Amino acid sequence: MWQVVLGISPTTVALFLVAALALALGLALWSARAPHRHAPRTAAGVLLAGWLLMMLVVTLTPTQPIGSGDATIWWRPGEGLLDLGAQLEPGEVEMLVRRQIANTALFVPVPLLLRFAAPRWSAAGGFLLGVGLCLAIEAAQLLMRAGRVADIDDVLCAAAGSVLGAALALLAKLVAAVLLRRALPRRPVPTAAAAAPEEV
Repeated sequence: MWQVVLGISPTTVALFLVAALALALGLALWSARAPHRHAPRTAAGVLLAGWLLMMLVVTLTPTQPIGSGDATIWWRPGEGLLDLGAQLEPGEVEMLVRRQIANTALFVPVPLLLRFAAPRWSAAGGFLLGVGLCLAIEAAQLLMRAGRVADIDDVLCAAAGSVLGAALALLAKLVAAVLLRRALPRRPVPTAAAAAPEEV
């Protein structure tokens, strides 16, 4: 996880968002043009399952033996960043901010892929899934007591990432609808001469 955090910059964040939007747009166009829509749904479902598995590995891998740590909860928003900020060097504060950005990005694909894997799910359902998943992860980290902290900031980041992912999916569907409408051949408008009946 820290290798990813070290690579976070405005450029990589922008590239990630562009890639997420491109993926959503590709799925939206594929879903609209596919004669059998189960194919894009299956692809989105496989991607979603793979992403969720990766999330669980990243967030639940112990940093010390299970049960050897303290059960620590940070309930106040910003507690892990602001309260410790006075004791940390500027570079360390920057790393914490990057970690929060990474936590936000981690949840962007969840509602995005869900909208195409299960189209009946609403954007609100995708948001609740992202936040609920984060709450389950934080609870597991607390119960494991394996060197990780249950942090309310992670839940807030998950909520922000879920909103962003749902918004990107909606934007992609709107753009796909506009592109497909423009790609359709226009019907010729009948002229007055063509519309008039022929005299016998």
